[in-house]
Amino acid sequence: MAAEHRTRKALRVGFSTGTAAVAAARAALRWWLTGRRPAAVAVRLPAGYYLSVAVAGGGQGEGETWAGVVKDGGDDPDVTHHAEIRARLRCLPCGGEALGRASGAFGETLAGLAHGRRPAGDPLICLVGGRGVGRVTKPGLPVAVGEPAVNPGPREMMTVNLRDELRRPGGSEPPDLHSRKPWSPPQAPHILLGGLGESGAAPAWVLEVEIEVIQGEVLARHTLNPRLGVVGGISILGTTGLVRPFSHEAYEETIQAELSVARSNGCRTVVLSTGGKSEHLAQRQFPDWPPEAFVQIADFFAFSLREARRAGFGSVVHSVFFGKAVKMAQGHEYTHAHRNRMDLGSLAALCREGSHPDALCREIEEANTARHALEILLREEAMDLVRAVAEEAAEASWRMAEQAMRVRLLLFNHDGRLLADVSRP
Repeated sequence: MAAEHRTRKALRVGFSTGTAAVAAARAALRWWLTGRRPAAVAVRLPAGYYLSVAVAGGGQGEGETWAGVVKDGGDDPDVTHHAEIRARLRCLPCGGEALGRASGAFGETLAGLAHGRRPAGDPLICLVGGRGVGRVTKPGLPVAVGEPAVNPGPREMMTVNLRDELRRPGGSEPPDLHSRKPWSPPQAPHILLGGLGESGAAPAWVLEVEIEVIQGEVLARHTLNPRLGVVGGISILGTTGLVRPFSHEAYEETIQAELSVARSNGCRTVVLSTGGKSEHLAQRQFPDWPPEAFVQIADFFAFSLREARRAGFGSVVHSVFFGKAVKMAQGHEYTHAHRNRMDLGSLAALCREGSHPDALCREIEEANTARHALEILLREEAMDLVRAVAEEAAEASWRMAEQAMRVRLLLFNHDGRLLADVSRP
């Protein structure tokens, strides 16, 4: 065992889509300022230290400079692993005409800045959601409706890193600025990140950074973005800037986001399913419920209950198969097989309490899996035991939610048949 531990390969940490987008933008800005394409850039992460990121490609032309970065998920890859994320940079003078054409909150912010809250020599940043970057269409996310799906963490990283780049030696005076056509707000979804200086004068120029994700529309089909109301591409994410292998943080954040969207869209009850199949079966039971009401929680049993209660839901519905129900009935807060191995002793004890034959109880106790045990129970038509597991699982959920929410549990067979439908209280 010791030798095995010594030779075990260390898991490689990757970086987020947010870090990739920031690295691409920083590379494009350096190229524009210096006239030289960098092979790599150092991205300042939220923790304050720097990560070197390779630049995959780029180009110049038609008043813009662009650079690309290939996202690296490390040893915890997802659908965006190896996706190319590009930043197209345009640097333009900011005149009064552009300020006048800006509308809504964006225009109000520009007007305020024009009255003396940013240094004249420093730019505003206009972050644009290009092809392959999603647009938010539903409330409940940390990004407002209508904006590009770039989360607050990457937005802040973008501002910090572009400021750092401008402060590099020789990087404070943008070339050829006065020969360019004045900036005006783009038609694509965009946000104003603000100026980069601190002295208090109106902005003189704009850094317009358009983020693109190659094949982002295709990648988004394999994410939860459509359900969250993010259309047209993926989200640019990242709290720490890094992707740590097998971390639960990303999934927990997704659960929180889905619950927030459901609540913001008027759902009073959410269906917590363990995966796509159990969710589909629940959707057949509630065909008129909106898609926002269905949340996949994987093995995060207790976490999802706490977050649902915190979000203000009065009731939840669990949609599960037998194996998860057995673990829920045993009170496991996290139901993954690697964390909590299946123990069928409690099921065998229920069998004995129900005065079933000893031979059946032994067969249940010696079953290979929960699915095998269910096959035995169905063969013997011991539906009282199947329902007892569902009732205990619902009871455990109700207690875990501190009896503050009504809990309903739908227990399905793998063939799609509803085996039990129980509620607490």
